[in-house]
Amino acid sequence: MRLPWAVFARHLAASRKPIIVGPWRSEVGFEVLYWLPFLCRFREQYRISRDRLIAIGRGGSADWYDTAGRADLFEHLPVEVVRTLSVQASQQTGSMKQHADEGWERHVCALTALSLGIRDYHVLSPTWMYQRLAPWWTGQQPIAWLDQHLLQPVKLAAPPVPAELAVKLPKSYVAMRWYSRPTWPLHEKSVLWMRDLVKRVAEKQPVVLLTNGFHTDDHADMELGEIPNTFRLHQLAGPMMTHLNNLSIQSGVIAGASAYVGTYGGLAQGAMRWGVPTVALYETFGQTSPAHLALTQGLSLRTGVPFVACRPADIDGALSLVVR
Repeated sequence: MRLPWAVFARHLAASRKPIIVGPWRSEVGFEVLYWLPFLCRFREQYRISRDRLIAIGRGGSADWYDTAGRADLFEHLPVEVVRTLSVQASQQTGSMKQHADEGWERHVCALTALSLGIRDYHVLSPTWMYQRLAPWWTGQQPIAWLDQHLLQPVKLAAPPVPAELAVKLPKSYVAMRWYSRPTWPLHEKSVLWMRDLVKRVAEKQPVVLLTNGFHTDDHADMELGEIPNTFRLHQLAGPMMTHLNNLSIQSGVIAGASAYVGTYGGLAQGAMRWGVPTVALYETFGQTSPAHLALTQGLSLRTGVPFVACRPADIDGALSLVVR
């Protein structure tokens, strides 16, 4: 039987052993909206020094954590293996979320500890967060309750862009990423609409498309063809962007943008949390929880960072009212 969270958290606080946090293998949105703030609340409430914490992200997301140690899931397992294991877990549990401790995740923690020369350590798994916050996701508790379990920084820190990439980026640009998902399905009409939007924005200022050149999750980038005054990130970055750092580099590029526009989802939520005005597009709001959108919009109001989630028809309608 699993210990109650408060008992486990006090146990960690009373110890002096390092705490391995993770590994995180799920969506970016859950990471920036829930997991990172959950860890912030844990650290504040139980006075946990950052010097004890070792974060395991994936694709460089550990750079978002204020921890003394950082590691990456893909250092120990190939991307294809992680994807396969995640799919198997979702088939067994009905969800991609980390609701249960997986043996292979513990193995990754052991490998991380071994690589750092650590023999005795604790593991703080994301399963604790999913267990604690379930009443919010099922609609049983309001956002005021959620605030008791999360400590939302005014702005999340994003890593700096590597110097060799920074010199290739435009001085001012709009960052965009377009990928298919249930709320933004791939079909000819949507591709043509995206291409037209990118073209219109690029006529005003450069656009950096956050392509990575490889497939690390279940989100496939949408190809829009050549558009003047647009830049593809994977072409600018070249070999410096890999499976181990692509999320770190993308977040740094987003944080340096004047605005972010793209598919509604984790990177759009991340953009707002990194302090960048954001427009997130969806076509149909199915297969995703309105609770995540409500939290994102609430954080936007608190921080003053604009976040607009809308459909293509909403943008076209607004433009028709302004431009007659």
